[in-house]
Amino acid sequence: MTRPAEDPPPSRPSVQTLDRGLRLLEVIALSDVPLTLAELSQQMGLHRSIVYRLLRTLQDHHLVAHTTHGYVIGTRAQSLGRRTLPMLQRIAKPEIARLAARVGLTSFFVVRDGEEAVTLVSVEVESTRSRTVYSPGDRHPLTLGSPGIAMLSAEPQLLGERPEISRARASGYATTRNEVVRGLGTISAPVVSAPGHAVAAVSIAFTVEHPGPPQIEAVLDTARRITGRLRGELSTGAVLPGVE
Repeated sequence: MTRPAEDPPPSRPSVQTLDRGLRLLEVIALSDVPLTLAELSQQMGLHRSIVYRLLRTLQDHHLVAHTTHGYVIGTRAQSLGRRTLPMLQRIAKPEIARLAARVGLTSFFVVRDGEEAVTLVSVEVESTRSRTVYSPGDRHPLTLGSPGIAMLSAEPQLLGERPEISRARASGYATTRNEVVRGLGTISAPVVSAPGHAVAAVSIAFTVEHPGPPQIEAVLDTARRITGRLRGELSTGAVLPGVE
């Protein structure tokens, strides 16, 4: 009886690429702030083109995410590490449930993954005016919809940014309609883990009647409470990419 052929050992270049990728991931994970391509190239002692190719591969697998301030750990790496996402979910879930009961509208919690917004928690209200298709794991571009706009509003102003981002920066919340889901409007407030860095947004959805000041204040209040709890846990040593 012939034995099945064993897989050949990986070639040396493949092993070297894997080693570099793992070291790069570790450098980003251990940083308290986003790192630029130039900074990563310097820390790795590698040419920028090599580091860029490694980053692209890590981004394809959502292990690394790129923000306007540099590279941070992606949601998949965070989930594998059982740190950031479970902590955010644990903090947000009861608050989002209370918000939904308070305003009578479907409420959800969205986190940032590079240039995408990802729904982490969603609590639907059983009424035709508030049921939505936002479900945990849903993704959409950060520049579309009020959750992403709210998160971007926490950052310094950029030349050519959407007017909605500037308005959200001034008011403390963002509102959009028909951008991610046809016929649906949303209002969102950012969860700011550190000055200039929003990691998530608290949102409510509506279909017909635009929410009034009490409901908007409820969104802002929920975002403030989650922000306070998040910063409290971070002060005890919890790890969150991009936090100073």
